[in-house]
Amino acid sequence: MSNEDKEKHVAIGSPHFDVATSGEKQEALRQIIELHDAELTAQVLALGMNMQEEDLVRIEAWRALGMAETSPLLPNIREAAGQLVRNPEEDEDVQIYALLALALLPVTEAEIQLALDVIQAEAYILVQSAAFDIVKANKHLPHAVLALESLQTHPDFGTSAARELQSISGRDH
Repeated sequence: MSNEDKEKHVAIGSPHFDVATSGEKQEALRQIIELHDAELTAQVLALGMNMQEEDLVRIEAWRALGMAETSPLLPNIREAAGQLVRNPEEDEDVQIYALLALALLPVTEAEIQLALDVIQAEAYILVQSAAFDIVKANKHLPHAVLALESLQTHPDFGTSAARELQSISGRDH
């Protein structure tokens, strides 16, 4: 079997996955277009959280986790993303993709607070921007509206927060 053929056949959960190259793992993760199966979701989440794994593989894992909105492991994904984002030793690019995954998923007050904490901290601007995406994506939730209101005076996100508040139907701003 040629290398190209092998790369096409490596899948998450296959016996060959653990010894697959970084490129093969990334390609297997890119093949995921929906994430409902609990066992597969758990494997993808483990990859996303494994600091020994290459960052590009972890980024693809978080991209895939953004498609797990109906997964029974959704609470685990939200909790893991929060741990990852709060970890100062964590790679910023991986943090960005964990936050972007949360922006695609149903969130709770805890994730809105996480986003607000990241925005108000001295985090890298792209990490803050990904956190703002969570608030923006959930502006229909009362806690997100409160977060947007509190961000109106933020030097980087104040204008965007005000614009998002204005876009909520029925608001007279």
